[in-house]
Amino acid sequence: MLQFIDILVSFNVGLAPQGRVPTRFDEMSQETLTRSQGFRADIFVGSEETRRRLFFHLARRGWNVWFLGELWPPVSREQLGPPAVLDEFLNGLISGESRPDKLNGHFLVLAYEEAVSRLHAWTDRFGTLHAYHAWDGRRAVVGTYFPAVAALASLRRLDWKGLTGFLGFGFFPQDRTYFDDVRILRPASHYVFDADGRLASSDRYWHWKHVPDPGRSYDDTVAEFATVFGSVMADQIGDGPVAVPISGGLDSRSTIATLKQLEMTGDNLAERALWSFSYGYSEDSIETRIARRVAAARGLPFQALTVRHYLFDRLEEVLQCVEGFQDVTQTRQFAAAEEIGRHADRVIAAHWGDVWHDETGLAEASSLDETGLLNHALKKFLKRGREWLLERVCRPQLRRSDPETVLTELIRPELDSLQQIDDPDFRMKALKTDQWSFRWTTASLRAYQLGAFPRLPFYDTRLADFFATVPTQFVAGRRLQIDYLRRFAPDLAKVTWQPYGANLYRYRLARIWGPPARAFNKVGRILTGQRVIQRNWEIQFAGDEGRRELDAWLLKPGLRLHEFVAPAEVRGLLDNFTADPSGARGYTVSMLLTLSGWLEHHG
Repeated sequence: MLQFIDILVSFNVGLAPQGRVPTRFDEMSQETLTRSQGFRADIFVGSEETRRRLFFHLARRGWNVWFLGELWPPVSREQLGPPAVLDEFLNGLISGESRPDKLNGHFLVLAYEEAVSRLHAWTDRFGTLHAYHAWDGRRAVVGTYFPAVAALASLRRLDWKGLTGFLGFGFFPQDRTYFDDVRILRPASHYVFDADGRLASSDRYWHWKHVPDPGRSYDDTVAEFATVFGSVMADQIGDGPVAVPISGGLDSRSTIATLKQLEMTGDNLAERALWSFSYGYSEDSIETRIARRVAAARGLPFQALTVRHYLFDRLEEVLQCVEGFQDVTQTRQFAAAEEIGRHADRVIAAHWGDVWHDETGLAEASSLDETGLLNHALKKFLKRGREWLLERVCRPQLRRSDPETVLTELIRPELDSLQQIDDPDFRMKALKTDQWSFRWTTASLRAYQLGAFPRLPFYDTRLADFFATVPTQFVAGRRLQIDYLRRFAPDLAKVTWQPYGANLYRYRLARIWGPPARAFNKVGRILTGQRVIQRNWEIQFAGDEGRRELDAWLLKPGLRLHEFVAPAEVRGLLDNFTADPSGARGYTVSMLLTLSGWLEHHG
C-alpha cells in the first residue's frame, strides 16, 4: 500500500500552464481541499487508509490548517479527530501565541489565513518531510512533490551552484534544488507567503544549543539515556504492526534493546505485532547473520532479504520516491519496501543514531579556529569520485568559478550560522544534521513509503534535547551506546559488532588483531576468487547486464545529459569503471546515472 500523501498549494491559478499536473504515482487519487479566486489546495493520496492516518484538516475562525505526517506519540487507530496538540496549535494560531516547537514528529503544517490571503508553513525540527516553494515571477506554488511544484511555477533554469554541491557532496546544500527558482523549506522554520504566493518572511522557531549538564555523572547519563530512549521507542512501536530493521551495527540493536525494558513494565509485546528483517548483498551476508541473532535474542519474527538486481527495472519509481535528490543506488530500502508492506504499515528507521552516538573527529579540538572547522567540514562532506563530475559537468557551466571554491562557499555560511555552539564537535553535528541529514538521509526515507511509513526514533525531539545536554567525551568512540547495551542488554552486547568482527566486550582487542585478520582474509578471497559485496551499486552495475543498462542511460543518442558532457567522455568513464570498479568510480557513475535519470524524467 502506498504510504504517500502529497499536497500542492497554487497561487494565481488562472495563470498556471495547461495540462496534467505531475503526480508521484498514477494510482494516487486527487482531492481538492479548497478553491477560491486565484488560490487552490489539493492533496494526492496513495490510499484512503493513508489519508486517514497521515492527514488532518482543522478549520476555525478564518483559518484552514492542513497537517501531513505523524506526531509523536502517534495518534491511535481508534482516536477520532486530530490530536489535542494540533487543536492547541490551531488555537495558538488564532490567538497569535502558537508554539510550533511543541510539535514533535515527522510532519509538515500548512495554514491558510483567509482574512489576509496568506499561507503559513511550518517544517518539523529536522525537516524530515520535504516541501518546496517556487515563484517564476507570475505564479507561485508550495508543495511536497518537486516535479509538480516545478511544472507549475518554475522557469526551469538549472541551478549550477546547487548542482555543483549535489555532485560534490552527494546532496544539495542550503535550500537549493535543481532549479534556481525552486527552493526547499528549511528545518524548524516558519514561512509566510503573500496573496500572490511570494515569500513574505521566514524565520527559525528553534535554534541549536549545546549545554552539557555539569551535575550529571557518566553513569547517570547512561541511565537517563535508557529512560528517554525507552519512552521514545514505546511510543514509536505503540500501534503495530511495525517493522523493525536490524543490521550488524549498534543503532538498530539499541532499538531492539528497549523491548526488554517494555517487557519489564508489563507491556505485552505480542500485541505490538512486531516483525523484524534485514537485507544483505548475498545469501550468506554477515549483516543478516548478525541480525538473525539479535532478533532471536528478543524472540522477534525475522526474515532475511537479499538485495537483487532491481534498479534499472524500477528506476522511474526510485526517481519518483526520492525525486532525484539522492544517488539512486543508495536507496536499498527500495528492494525491501514491498515485503515490509506485507507485514506492517509502519517501519522503524534508526537513521542518524550513529551521529548522536559518536564524535565527528573534533572531541579534542577545543581551540580549532573557523578556518580549521570549515576545512574539517569539507573533509567530511566532499566525496571521493567527485573530481570527474566537477571538471566535466560543472566547470563548463560555472563560467569562471572554480567548482571546489563553490563548494567551500556553499558550506561557509551554514557553518557561520552555528557560531552560538561553543563545542566544535557538536557544532559539526548540527551542521551535518541541518545539511547532510536534511537533504540526503531523509530523502532516502521516501523509498520505504512504497510499503510503510517511517518512524524516526533518533529524530524525536526528546532524544535530540537529551543529547544537547551530553558532553562530547561521553559519546566519543560510541562509548555511551556501548555501555548502554552492556548494562541494559548484555545478551545483545554479546552479539558480534559487524565493523569489528567482535562483540562489545572484546571489540577493543579487535583493533589489535582485526587488521592482520582482515588482511589474511582478503588474501584468501583473492586466491579463491571470492568477492565480498559491500555497496548496492556493486549489485546493480554488475556484469554485462549492468554495463548494457548503464550504456542505455548514459550513452544512448539523444540523452539530455549530452547537452552538458560529451558522450566520448562518458564512454571513457564507463570503460575505466568496467576495467576497475573502484569505490570512487562507483560514486561518479552512480551520480551521473542519477543526473541523467532526473534529466530524462523531470528535467
